[in-house]
Amino acid sequence: MYDYLTVRSGLDAHWPTIAPCIAGAVIFSFVYFTTAVRQAIREKVYVEAFLGATVFFWHDFSYVLNYQMWFHEYRHWWFEGWWFALVGTTGFEAFLIYQVFQYGHQELWPSLSRRAFGALIVLGTLAVGTMWFLLKGAIEDRQYLITFAITAIWSAPFHTALMCMRKNRAGQAVVRELCMAANLILLTIAFAQLAPRYFLSPTYLAFFAAFVAWPLANVWLILHLPPRIPGTEPSPSRRPAAMAAQGSG
Repeated sequence: MYDYLTVRSGLDAHWPTIAPCIAGAVIFSFVYFTTAVRQAIREKVYVEAFLGATVFFWHDFSYVLNYQMWFHEYRHWWFEGWWFALVGTTGFEAFLIYQVFQYGHQELWPSLSRRAFGALIVLGTLAVGTMWFLLKGAIEDRQYLITFAITAIWSAPFHTALMCMRKNRAGQAVVRELCMAANLILLTIAFAQLAPRYFLSPTYLAFFAAFVAWPLANVWLILHLPPRIPGTEPSPSRRPAAMAAQGSG
């Protein structure tokens, strides 16, 4: 795979070309999350699927928890810079999970009480955390390079699923799909300079091609699906009653 000494020597040798890529990836990440939160509040709909938001959260939060390793063991600008960036994204991701609770109750499970739905959100978030730490510990990716690439585009399939479920583009935006694709491109350019044997391998390049294309496919869906106009659709819990009223009329 790759090792820390190879990564560190690559960082020191290629930092003039790597640093702009990482700065761009951080900027695109914050554009992604700020627009996601604003759209959710504006449209009153959750924009990230639960599994997408929780894996985002545990990836970034687990990095933040490794403060001792980045600042006292590695002591390198790359890892320290990512720590500061991910403190910010972790906050956004926690809020996106909260928005699943805030806006997803009626859409996902209206028969449950709000308290029970909230309890499931908390328990589910903790369960995803156990899965994350189990999988993270099983792969040789202590420096988070592989998981950075994966989580950069992690939500693309879930965005497709949300649009298929809703039959509209509610909660989705072209800018976020383009941010995902751009993030993966920039990270790949940077990582290929750190560990070319892995990040230029046929397996990784196939992954790269597939997940640059997937957000672009989502852009096509967004441009061709109708919007959801707030207030014009009854909530799932009221649709049966509305249909019954129409049938009796």
